[in-house]
Amino acid sequence: LALLPGDFCDVNHCQNGGTCLTGINEAPFFCICPEGYVGIDCNETEKGPCHPNPCHNNGECQLVPNRGDVFTDYICKCPAGYDGVHCQNNKNECSSQPCKNGGICLDVDGDYSCKCPSPFLGKTCHVRCAVLLGMEGGAISDAQLSASSVYYGFLGLQRWGPELARLNNHGIVNAWTSSNYDKSPWIQANLLRKMRLSGIITQGARRVGKQEFVRAYKVAYSLDGREFTFFKDEKQDVDKVFEGNYDYGTMQTNMFNPPITAQFIRIYPVMCRRACTLRFELIGCEMNG
Repeated sequence: LALLPGDFCDVNHCQNGGTCLTGINEAPFFCICPEGYVGIDCNETEKGPCHPNPCHNNGECQLVPNRGDVFTDYICKCPAGYDGVHCQNNKNECSSQPCKNGGICLDVDGDYSCKCPSPFLGKTCHVRCAVLLGMEGGAISDAQLSASSVYYGFLGLQRWGPELARLNNHGIVNAWTSSNYDKSPWIQANLLRKMRLSGIITQGARRVGKQEFVRAYKVAYSLDGREFTFFKDEKQDVDKVFEGNYDYGTMQTNMFNPPITAQFIRIYPVMCRRACTLRFELIGCEMNG
């Protein structure tokens, strides 16, 4: 056994860092291959028990060192959501009840998802998206409010404009009222940025001592202010009609399930008492929670 600079080892180079030896039996040369390589000149990759990968669902095959107390050549390191010798079992992540605040857990392949009741959201329904966005408080400015039409009363001197449609607004003229000639009235708020909306609070008002309010309405939303989508009923693929008010002063709250992501939101009255008169507040939060 000798390591020679000449003869066969001078011209027959072992590949992949193999060491060339001569004088082994009758073979002109012999290669000692580094770990992971086999073959006469170390040009073949050693397959081993991890090739092909015996682990399912993208499990990682890891070789086990030869020890007297270990009777396997490899183990499978399973990704989250799987277990078993070969990661063949999809675990039921819902068994640990990860969804909070009344969320419904849905077991999916290798993971879970929570169907959250409004105003909660997040992976486990742990985020409460329920901030008053500023109709009553003034954070939403007059310039951010618009409507399809406006009612003018008392010889045209009283303007019931959209900027007055603020929850608990006071005064003789204290709400938005659409024109009597408007057959498809709406009022809109531009939030100036994309936000999450989880609900709405509505209220009517009195005009000349008479109660006026919106008894039922639809909600539409948009990211660009041009293309609007009506909020759909969860159980049926139709526009949802929300229950409105029964008098001028009591507040009626409706939650959006699921929450809406939008910059523009419109309220479309579909049934009104005397006139479509409205004060309202929006409930939601910033996109980052």
